[in-house]
Formats: sequence, C-alpha cells, structure tokens
Amino acid sequence: MKASGRLLALPLAVAALVAAPAAQATTFERIRLDAVPYAFEDVQCGIEVQVQGTASGLINLRTGKGDKATAYFEHDVIAYRETWTAANGRFVTVTGKSSFNDVKAVPLGDNLFRFTLVEAGQPFRVFDAQGTLLIRDRGGVRFTIVIDTLGDAAPGGIVVEQLDTSVRGPHPGFDDATLCPVLVPLLEGA
Repeated sequence: MKASGRLLALPLAVAALVAAPAAQATTFERIRLDAVPYAFEDVQCGIEVQVQGTASGLINLRTGKGDKATAYFEHDVIAYRETWTAANGRFVTVTGKSSFNDVKAVPLGDNLFRFTLVEAGQPFRVFDAQGTLLIRDRGGVRFTIVIDTLGDAAPGGIVVEQLDTSVRGPHPGFDDATLCPVLVPLLEGA
C-alpha cells in the first residue's frame, strides 16, 4: 500500500463509525483503548514488511438528531506505536498521536451524508533502529467524504466516495517521493 493510502486509511476507517458537534448529538458510546495489540503484513515503498503495534486512546461516539438521526459522529484521540520489520530483520519504528473529529455532516438524501473530518497532531513519525527521528508529519488534514449510514440505528456505514483532502503543515510521510528515500535504505540496508 502506498504511504499516502495507509495514512488515509485510518481516518476513513474511523469515519465509518462517524461523529459531530455536541450541539447536534447525544453521547452514544465511549470506548477506551488500552494498548490494543495488532499485527498485519503490508508493502511500504515496494518492501514487504511485518507490522506489529499497539494503539491507545479514547473514542467518543455521538448520535445525531433530527435530519442527522442516522449519522453517528466521532471524536477520537489515538496514539499508536508500530514496528515495521523487513524479511532481512531490519526495522523502523513508526509512532503517531492525533485527534480525529467529525466537524460537519450534511444530509444528501436517503442515508447519504457528506462528512467533514479533521485530523490534527503528529499522526506519523519514523524512527531508525537507534531511535533517531527521521520523518515527522504535523499539522492538520481535512477530509471530506460521503458515507451511506445504511439508515439503521447502529454506528457504521459505507464510505461511498472521498471528495477532498486538504493538508496543512508538513506531511512528508504522505508522499512516497519523500518517504521512500528515507525508508528504503533503512529496511534494505543499502
């Protein structure tokens, strides 16, 4: 998966649960994550890596009211720490901490909503095996997506379309052209 795709995947996955301002919503559920482990295989800059990590944070879900009754709004504060290990045993550590907030939901008819999500913080940092910081994304990213909430009384839905992404602040990890020249030598040993 391209680096930019991986960085967009988390906010879109979070958006599938969906959230909004307190004035338009009532608390539905609060979920605390305490060092939840995960692992998967991925491809970064053409290199197969085994990803192992943990995520911690707080997820707040709210249910909409009125014409937003089938929309679930979300505000998350999430931190994670991962190790990306290549087949040769070389690795990097990737960490991040950011806040995701659904700031707006516009009904489009039926069960479709156009959501605006904002991510702020330092969502992506890469460290070498000695712990030296090499790349750091920081600032804000605004995502605009269309979600089909399926019209039921449960959080979730289907991301139908990603309309816009606006990046503010330096995000070198968003772009393979800046990430790969740093990552490839570390994982391949070149």
